[in-house]
Amino acid sequence: MWVESEGGPMIVVEESLRRLWGGYTNSNYENACEVEGYAGLVPFGEPSAPGSGLAINDIPAPTAFMEEFRAIVQWISSSSDARFVEVVRGGIEFVGTWVDGPVVQVNGPLAVFDAALPGTEALADELLLVEIEPAVYRLRTADIESDAGTCARVHKLDRFTQ
Repeated sequence: MWVESEGGPMIVVEESLRRLWGGYTNSNYENACEVEGYAGLVPFGEPSAPGSGLAINDIPAPTAFMEEFRAIVQWISSSSDARFVEVVRGGIEFVGTWVDGPVVQVNGPLAVFDAALPGTEALADELLLVEIEPAVYRLRTADIESDAGTCARVHKLDRFTQ
């Protein structure tokens, strides 16, 4: 399943905290838009229930989750879904340089949706629910391209140990 933003960043939050994401109704969306680089952390929530969302850069690209790689993938260009998946699967192991992003603590399932939306307003077709093992992860980002015009931006969640 693919989800899209209206042109701004995507937000990744723990599903249990999604209701606290205010989107355009408060400063959450503005803070997500201020993230520089590929991704960054955005604090949100209430003092009694603080959270941290992962803002994924603001390219308006269809976004999906590939469980086999624990990766959020963004469709930059491709002739088809099948070709896109083939290029990611064939290229992810051969990425020469990953850009390290933030370290995130994941305590349960994640929700991925347009950062402009309040979490309570994200409908089923606007929302990716991602089952992921609770752990600490480092987000690493790379572009994977083929010579046939397919390009994917891959945001991979790798286990982090200090």
